[in-house]
Amino acid sequence: MDCTEDDCDRPAAVELHIPWTDNRLVCAAHARVLGRRDGVVADPIVDTGDDLLERGE
Repeated sequence: MDCTEDDCDRPAAVELHIPWTDNRLVCAAHARVLGRRDGVVADPIVDTGDDLLERGE
C-alpha cells in the first residue's frame, strides 16, 4: 500500500492515529513530520519494518 499523502509514491510504513480525523497510512518521511502534532500517535506497521529504514533518492 502506498502513502496516502498527495503526490507521494513511497510505501506506507506507519499508521497515524489522529483524534480529529480518520487514521492515515503514511510513509516514514511523512510520519516524522505529521507525527509531531499534539495528540497524533504513530504506530509502525509491523510487516513493513524494512520500509522505515528506506532512504529517499
